[in-house]
Amino acid sequence: MKVMLESKRVIATIERLSWRIKDRFPTSDLYEVCRHLHEIAQQTERTATRIARPVWALRAVIIALSAAFLIAMVAILIHYETEDSVTLFGLVQAVDAGANLLILITLGVAFLWSIETRIKRSRAIRAINDLRDIGHVIDMKQLTKDPDVIGIQTHATTHSPQRKLDAFGMGRYLDYCTEMLSLTSKLGYLYVENFHDTEVTNAATELENLCSGLASRIGQKIVILQARNHAPA
Repeated sequence: MKVMLESKRVIATIERLSWRIKDRFPTSDLYEVCRHLHEIAQQTERTATRIARPVWALRAVIIALSAAFLIAMVAILIHYETEDSVTLFGLVQAVDAGANLLILITLGVAFLWSIETRIKRSRAIRAINDLRDIGHVIDMKQLTKDPDVIGIQTHATTHSPQRKLDAFGMGRYLDYCTEMLSLTSKLGYLYVENFHDTEVTNAATELENLCSGLASRIGQKIVILQARNHAPA
């Protein structure tokens, strides 16, 4: 049995994370970023559902065009059948006309079918790029969280960032960032769960690699923080 990633659970997890961040850091911009991620998650569910559904209007055009070409082909064959005398030249013309119509039908259907795929691909890749943007925003929020300054006397300059977090608070802040990055990559997967397109899959994979790379760098900060926190006095 295939296990599917449930979009509603991802959305609920992001919403719960946003409240957890607000409880811990009520005045932090990280809460607003997570709320924005929650809004994107809701939009992701709607967009991914639309992409997974067939574009019936376009498929109706494909069917109508195919039927028109087939009717035209049958009409040509009937025309030559009802003639009093069928010459070899006329038969060749009929076969040639029928072959040309068949080629046109095939090309027309293939072209229209590719339009549906291109429309869905464009929507998915554009949405995944939005997720890449939020991933970089999350990374920006943790850049000034330096575990090396915890527990030591620092010499701040005029333009030094404000450092109000203790070891525990910084650890929670960095953990929240890694959770947000992980959930961002999960949102990207929703676009390929029911839409199997190579370019979209590659875009989702690139998003996952980006989020994993950013989370790994944050993880290194957490390791340093834990090591300093447990170091002997």
